[in-house]
Amino acid sequence: MQTRSERGERFSPMRLLEMLEFRFGAFETIAYAALELARKQPDDTLPMDTKTADAILEFGDDLRQAYRAAAEWTDDQAVARTRLTVSNAGNAA
Repeated sequence: MQTRSERGERFSPMRLLEMLEFRFGAFETIAYAALELARKQPDDTLPMDTKTADAILEFGDDLRQAYRAAAEWTDDQAVARTRLTVSNAGNAA
């Protein structure tokens, strides 16, 4: 996974989480397919066993929750920096 842009700038942690979430979607698709097939086919013909599929889907939920938490933290940090900047500007006047 790339962690820097073509110009050599580092991607933000939010962008890295976004890329992971996007790439992980392929695993979730396979997991959903495996669970659907498990209702109709024997386990030995599935692309993965149902326990693995359930674990992948649970991890996907955790990944999305981490992304949302990171987004909230980032927003909170931006608000705090803005307040600090405004406060410092008021003290300088």
